[in-house]
Amino acid sequence: MITEETNPAEELETTPTPEETPTEAIVETAAPAEVAAPAEVVFPVVEEKAVEFPVLDLSKATKESILAFYEQLKAILQASASSANFKKVDELTKEVRTVWEAIKQGERAEALAAFKAGNEDSEEGFSFKGDETSQQIDAISAFIRTERSAFFSNMEKLREKALEGKTRLINELRTLVDSDDNSDPAHVNASFKAFKKIQEEWKGLGSVQGPMNQTLWQSYHALVDRFYSNRSIFFELLELDRKKNLQAKEAIATKLEALAAEISKGGALQKLLKEAEELFEEYKHIGPANRDDNESLWTRVKKSLDVLFEQKRAINDAQKQVFEENLKVKREIGDLMKHYANFTAANISEWNQASKAVLALQEQWNNLKGGLPREGGKEVSHNFWSDLKTFFKHKSEFFSKIDAERKANLAAKQLLIDQVNGIVETGTITPEVTQMVIETQKKWKEIGHVPEKQKESIYAKFKAACDAYFNLTREKGKNAKDVEFEANLEAKQAILKEMEAMLKDPSLLASLGEKKAAWDAIGFVPRNNVKAIQESFRTTWNALIDLARTQPKEQLAAWGFELKSLSSESNAGSEEKKSNSPDARKKIQALENDIAVLTNNLEFFAKSKNSDKLRAEVEKRIAEAEKELEKLKKD
Repeated sequence: MITEETNPAEELETTPTPEETPTEAIVETAAPAEVAAPAEVVFPVVEEKAVEFPVLDLSKATKESILAFYEQLKAILQASASSANFKKVDELTKEVRTVWEAIKQGERAEALAAFKAGNEDSEEGFSFKGDETSQQIDAISAFIRTERSAFFSNMEKLREKALEGKTRLINELRTLVDSDDNSDPAHVNASFKAFKKIQEEWKGLGSVQGPMNQTLWQSYHALVDRFYSNRSIFFELLELDRKKNLQAKEAIATKLEALAAEISKGGALQKLLKEAEELFEEYKHIGPANRDDNESLWTRVKKSLDVLFEQKRAINDAQKQVFEENLKVKREIGDLMKHYANFTAANISEWNQASKAVLALQEQWNNLKGGLPREGGKEVSHNFWSDLKTFFKHKSEFFSKIDAERKANLAAKQLLIDQVNGIVETGTITPEVTQMVIETQKKWKEIGHVPEKQKESIYAKFKAACDAYFNLTREKGKNAKDVEFEANLEAKQAILKEMEAMLKDPSLLASLGEKKAAWDAIGFVPRNNVKAIQESFRTTWNALIDLARTQPKEQLAAWGFELKSLSSESNAGSEEKKSNSPDARKKIQALENDIAVLTNNLEFFAKSKNSDKLRAEVEKRIAEAEKELEKLKKD
């Protein structure tokens, strides 16, 4: 049989000619001397998808790894039960069974020793079944043996059925030949139809293995020869049939030559080989032409097959080199991805930065065209995608925790809103109640972030509730207003003290935005204190902004501090507000992050053929990003 590992051209060259072994020639509705191809020639089957078998390191084998190994073999056999797969499984499990038996014997010996130690060194009543893992391994092993036995038993039944059918057809053909009466035209016509029916049924039966195959073909050829020899009166019809067969074979030979020419020009290999297989199968079952024509046609067919499979070998050799280069580059990308599988961070900005790097690696992986070699390729791909999933799993867990905390903060702030609204509904205005509202404002500041979508709306509700209460106090008269203004002054002075503490400890800058929001939420102060309190706030605010500008961007990001949003709210004339618009600043920050990620990944690529191309592409992207960044900064 021609396989992908053998040279089809070499196998076809060793095929006996009709004159050398006429008894093994393919029957083509004529005498053996006129057939053109041996019965044993089987057209090569193009394997469209190879089965990936697992590999078990016996030196490190455990029950769990052996169970996983057997489960994978079971899945393969359930998906694709074939003779080759069962033989491969037998080969893979041969040594594994020995190791497994040794493990079981060791466990049994340990269990027996423990039993005897507790039963005065007696084995009476001892029973050992093994744990659940051991039982699963034995169950899968038994399943594989049962499936193998059933598969080969079924194969044998099919072959026996084919043998039985061909034996029956031989007997029917012999009876037909022996009872031929060429003197009766009606009988000749009927017997010829019966002969054609036998031929069609013979063609549809499967193959018969072993020595009986040759015996059946010999008998079949001899009877076919006798059948046509007895029909000399139909010689003209026979010659016409041979001419038709010649035309049909010439058409197939021409098509095969066209396929060989097309594949030489770079046609789709798998598609062309499948077409060639179908044509060759049709060729084998066409009746005979004249001997000389048969031999010349077979030479043409064989030559076309040589071209087809030579091209396949050349393509496979070229692909092998490309696959090896791809494996080197993807190993390097996989090593980078492995670093991010264990990534952890305490703030959102670091996770977003890492996500950009991971997505850049994924893009580089996907942009690398071509396959990978079977050995090593599966492991590299598995590790890469496993590490990628692990990273995003950790990221999802982090953000789930953040979301839970923010939802809890949202509920807490909503409770404060409800408390203030409840006070407003009662209409009670006393110094004690006013102090309760002020305490509520302090608690609001101590509660952390809420979900981004509710940030503005929840603050607006709280401010509206507080405004509603203090509007009530203003309506009660001047004395009530004075109390409110004094309380507001105390609240603002407390915020100023907290802001002044930030000048000594920059890590507290993370809450500067919240202080600003709390300041804005506080109402009026006594008239005599307005100018002083505003000047103190402005001075302290500008000092904090100046302090923030002296801190490294990475440190600010770690504190959760966003300078661009806070400085734009200041009345001190921020330079950053003047220099760039919010959209421009966002673009600048995005470009700086992209350049950092690309530059970091660029250092890990090896000097191989494919990585050179990838390196050049990354360097080009860095140059383009730096150019755009420079332009934005100038604007």
